Amino acid sequence: MLSAVAVLTLAAAPPAPKCATPSTNSCMPHSSAIETINSTDVDACCASCIANSGCAAYTVSFSQKKCFLHPSVGETTKGSCTSAEVRPPAPTPPPKPAPKDAKNVLLLVVDDLRPDFSALGFNQSFMITPNINRLAKSGTSFTRAYCQQAICGPTRNSFLSGRRPQRTKSWNFIDHFREVGPDWVAFPEYFKNNGYLTLGTGKTYHPGLPPKYDEPTSWSQDESYYMSPNAYPGCKVDGWGGSLACPNDDKLETFSDWLDMNRTKTQIIKYGAASKAGGKPFFLAFGAHRPHLPWNIPRKYWDMYPSTEEIALPKHEVGPTDMPPIAFTYECDGKTSLKCFGESHKIPYPAANTSLPHNTTRSFRKAYYAAVTFTDSLIGELLDTLDSEGLADDTVVALIGDHGWQLGEHNIWGKHTNFELGTRVPIIVHSPAYPGGVISNELVESVDLYPTVAALAGLPPPADVDGTDLSPLIGAKGSWATKAAVYSEYPRCPKDISTPWDDTTSCVHTQRTKFTSMGYSVRTSDFRYTVWLYWDGAKLQGDFTRDPIGVELYDHAADVESDFDAFENKNLAGDPAQKENLAKLYAMAKAHWDGKGAEEAQRAAVADLERSKREAEVLTREERMLRFEEWE
Repeated sequence: MLSAVAVLTLAAAPPAPKCATPSTNSCMPHSSAIETINSTDVDACCASCIANSGCAAYTVSFSQKKCFLHPSVGETTKGSCTSAEVRPPAPTPPPKPAPKDAKNVLLLVVDDLRPDFSALGFNQSFMITPNINRLAKSGTSFTRAYCQQAICGPTRNSFLSGRRPQRTKSWNFIDHFREVGPDWVAFPEYFKNNGYLTLGTGKTYHPGLPPKYDEPTSWSQDESYYMSPNAYPGCKVDGWGGSLACPNDDKLETFSDWLDMNRTKTQIIKYGAASKAGGKPFFLAFGAHRPHLPWNIPRKYWDMYPSTEEIALPKHEVGPTDMPPIAFTYECDGKTSLKCFGESHKIPYPAANTSLPHNTTRSFRKAYYAAVTFTDSLIGELLDTLDSEGLADDTVVALIGDHGWQLGEHNIWGKHTNFELGTRVPIIVHSPAYPGGVISNELVESVDLYPTVAALAGLPPPADVDGTDLSPLIGAKGSWATKAAVYSEYPRCPKDISTPWDDTTSCVHTQRTKFTSMGYSVRTSDFRYTVWLYWDGAKLQGDFTRDPIGVELYDHAADVESDFDAFENKNLAGDPAQKENLAKLYAMAKAHWDGKGAEEAQRAAVADLERSKREAEVLTREERMLRFEEWE
């Protein structure tokens, strides 16, 4: 008879190798191969893998006419290959149980959401956001929160991994943090590892970055990750093809954001009941696309706002005085023209005489506001469900916008800048353990959300993350200076640095070694300082040994964050009176970025080499649209 120890040993043994059903159009990185065989016979390749005790998986490349044996299962890309796992790894031990009295978590991630709310602290009284206001009334609103890069993929790679872009090496729609940190414990993964049920719906991670929304690493497999189709629907109103503003009469239940919300709502009901009955606490993440372009929204939300003629225009439809041209973005999500109700208009340049027609500007602004109100209604349904299921007192709720957005201010449409309106985001956190209605004016960052929510849920601090635990500020009426500055960055990729307007892709398709410039931005209580440096593709950082391409300095001493037009209208970098401030802020930028992330840069070089040897990735139209935000 086997002893109990022997039985346990056998139970933990990995399954016997076998030739499982292979995946077609699936390629693993060839650079990881431990053996290469000149054959395209799939059965023979699998048999060779079984015979090699160091082989865990294989790939047959029909274009290279080779069989590759791999030591482990690698990330797959689409291509002319067949691959399969042969030796599954030993079963991983079950996660430890969640701490006693651990709180549930509802994470709300909203795309392109700037802090346009009527809630106290944000003070945009014309906005219709009753549910976000309600969350603010029960939580703590951070009115001076900033993302680490104003574009979807990189900012989400940052705050969902807990690391800054200088470590993730993700600055575009090509790279992701798992390439340099395969063993990093990401935000939802940390909760999964601590006994939580973790499920994601909608746009949380950026599609494809990491692949498959980091499933199964970040997410429990009780349900598959879910994103409804048609996230970027075109305008179907007659004569309005391609219009970014598109109020319409489609049924609410056909909108992808509503479908994603409804899935999360169902999960709250199902797994909330289980958690109350003594099961696992839940970590549920809902990612809303709107107010991302196109503003295809139910007409009822458009009709909530005044007539288009009554919508206020930006006060400053011109780039900041003395702004270096490299600071401006000459595109909107990679587009060089914008369509509105059957008309097409070129993307504005910094000069005021290139601004959009005012009726178009008003229409776009109204459409954005209505899209925010649409998403607000979805948030309301989730908050209502927490209340009706008796879960509100046991759930931490966190809302974050992935980056800001410029609605014609400075003659810019979109994000893709280091300006205040591109980098400033809303963060609102509700914890049932603390009083609500609190406004914090402390400087905080998106990367802080991960350790903060972990602390509020009752978990120990996560290791090796760059963010600061803000839980001492939750519910606190006083003021504590947590940071002297917050930091953002953005690359530029013109072929000629003297003509930055030629860069109309915002680096999203450019290999990270081939950027032209990087803008490093330091925001203190009194100033925003941005230095534009030449790019060092070998070190993957801006080159502090060379004279800057351009420098910006904007005075924020009187900024109370309630006027989106009042600041960053004049660059003070050329003012001799600012010499001391410029030197101090440059030193802060250099200390923060120079030489940091060197280990990750080495890993990135390996990942780039592996990518160059892979089969070319083949994306479906839907996958390409989601990854590269090709919403037109």
